[in-house]
Amino acid sequence: MGRRFEGNVVIVTGSSAGIGRSALIAYAKEGASVVLHGINPERIQQTEKALKDAGIPAEKYLIIAGPIEKEEIQQKLIDETIAKFGRLDVLVNNAGLTVGKNMNPLTIENFDFVMSVNLRA
Repeated sequence: MGRRFEGNVVIVTGSSAGIGRSALIAYAKEGASVVLHGINPERIQQTEKALKDAGIPAEKYLIIAGPIEKEEIQQKLIDETIAKFGRLDVLVNNAGLTVGKNMNPLTIENFDFVMSVNLRA
């Protein structure tokens, strides 16, 4: 595999599982420094292990945990990325959700929550 993203810095929100995890690992394998983001500690650990198993050294990734709908987490993603890597080249707004089984889709609170994640992720 080539190194098409060598020297680039990539944030992938919601990258602790699924498509986000796959994208994060693919960018890292292509040479990018990457920012792993998620809210589930177990999934974050699994993704970090996948990065290590792919031969990605710790200095090539950063982990930020927290709910993406919170403005302080959004700012933390940017600030800590710049602090560690000095730049940001690619932002993949991958995090998203739908109304789950235990959520009433007809409440304003649940609508606002889903929109805050999906629009601001």
